[in-house]
Amino acid sequence: MNLINDFIPVHSSHNRNYTSFFLTESNVTVNTGNDYVYHYVHDLGVDVTGHSAISFDVMACNDAHVALSKDKGVDSKDTYEIVIGGWADSASVIRDCKQCHNYDVENHNHHPVSCTGFKSFWVSWAHSVIRVGTGKIVGKEIFMQWNDQGPHDVNYVAVATGWGATGKWVFHTANYFPGLFWIGASDMAVEGEWLWLPGATRTDYTNWAPGEPDNFKNQDHCAVIDAHKNYQWEDDNCVEKRNFICEYNPQDQKGVIIN
Repeated sequence: MNLINDFIPVHSSHNRNYTSFFLTESNVTVNTGNDYVYHYVHDLGVDVTGHSAISFDVMACNDAHVALSKDKGVDSKDTYEIVIGGWADSASVIRDCKQCHNYDVENHNHHPVSCTGFKSFWVSWAHSVIRVGTGKIVGKEIFMQWNDQGPHDVNYVAVATGWGATGKWVFHTANYFPGLFWIGASDMAVEGEWLWLPGATRTDYTNWAPGEPDNFKNQDHCAVIDAHKNYQWEDDNCVEKRNFICEYNPQDQKGVIIN
């Protein structure tokens, strides 16, 4: 079995439309009550097994809670609890169990969540570090972070609201969650000069999202397709764990397409 193939180049809008066909996503909606009862999104088809991040939209007046659990039971010791917009929507925290000590606290001058509109967030747990940020791009706009010296696996995600608030949550699912896919373009050699690899041919066709590429913190040198942004491109840190799209020669009977 030949496992050596190249990330796909996207040379034209036709090629882009063909690629997007395989990345179709759907939405999973979760309603939470004013009761501080966790709802497991795994039961609704949002499976984080083998992944290290999740993104979502939430509409709540305050106290949007996210639990990251090793086992299906938020009262177990192996659970991280994240509160966004607690204390009357004035602060957010990371905890290492339900209602435990706050390991990182962010006091907000603005209101992170809203009663009337959805706000986008992401949570990641890679390399023993719990991070929380705004927007849909994992790794950007971080506002909380905690390095767990005694980490545990995260196999289940659950959400809840309470303390006077109900919530509506939207999770974006696709054939390949969470919706970011490496393609074969990089400007690693020369900043701003994007080439298709491995042949180092110039990218005559591009489909960058607004504001991209931004080379965030001078670390983004590889291109991804973002299913959340109408399949437009972003630059990303090449060491991040993403899905990928490979091309192979159909005449090569040993070739396979792998994600």
